[in-house]
Amino acid sequence: MMMTAVVAVALGLTPVAEGPAQTVRVSSDIAAKIGRYSQATDARGTTRVRGYDRLGRPYELTIDKHGYVEASVGDQIVSFRVSEAA
Repeated sequence: MMMTAVVAVALGLTPVAEGPAQTVRVSSDIAAKIGRYSQATDARGTTRVRGYDRLGRPYELTIDKHGYVEASVGDQIVSFRVSEAA
């Protein structure tokens, strides 16, 4: 699922490099490390994801309808853009 990949990148479980677009695939091992999270989308198309990482730190992701992601994981802020693979 795409949301699992987005959360995995935000949590640093799936490495990506700065630069050109990359396809991210998430194994079942990585998905298990993510655990459970809640997800809600508002009327403007903004999705919010909340959960706890494997170290017990809370995280929150905000994904706008254009694919811009801003995530707070513990005391760290991560941002990137996501889109469906062609």
